[in-house]
Amino acid sequence: MLLPGASDLASVPFESEPITMRFVADRNSNGDSVYRDLGGARKNYVLTAYHGAPAVMIVLSQLGGQRPFVDSALVRRDGLAPIWEVQHQGAKRTRYDYDGATVKRVVTTPDPAAAPSTTTYRVRVFHFNELDELVRSLPLRAGYGAVVPLYSEGDNAIETDTVDVEGTDDTGVWNVRFSDKVIIGHYGIDGRTRKIVRYDVSRHADKAHFRYLFRSDSTRVG
Repeated sequence: MLLPGASDLASVPFESEPITMRFVADRNSNGDSVYRDLGGARKNYVLTAYHGAPAVMIVLSQLGGQRPFVDSALVRRDGLAPIWEVQHQGAKRTRYDYDGATVKRVVTTPDPAAAPSTTTYRVRVFHFNELDELVRSLPLRAGYGAVVPLYSEGDNAIETDTVDVEGTDDTGVWNVRFSDKVIIGHYGIDGRTRKIVRYDVSRHADKAHFRYLFRSDSTRVG
């Protein structure tokens, strides 16, 4: 099992400029081809420090839609252990504080009187919204595989999902497979920059297929 703070995880040179992405459905659940734009998102990285140690803030903003979504998360630079996360979804604001295997969850708006919850799991956790950064940080060697404990913000539960580095193509892009109980994802990771150059997703339950289209005009920030 790959845990936060593991020495296996590389220190990725995260981008200094926003990454924009579009979500496209290209196959329906029955297998028919389709092209449907499902919207977009923007991701920013800010290098900072936490209690004197290097950290990175990850800010994901969904573009458009009737309920704007912004997720801001602070993680340790080395080993990607999460520290805190704040989600805004429409009028709702939820804060998560991470302490190893313990997650405290507080809904602060629209009901500031909502009872907080604190849950301790059996292992230290990553959170699901840092999955891209986790995949980018994996050892890029064919045959590497691990089980990763991911905290799911949506249902306040832990998932034990898998990542597998399947190999590289002749352009130096590595294929990394991610699987959970709902989807199978295939990432393309540039072996030199560790940028995500492609990501496609299929569902276990049917023939639906989706692609993420990435664009970044960035420089590295360390």
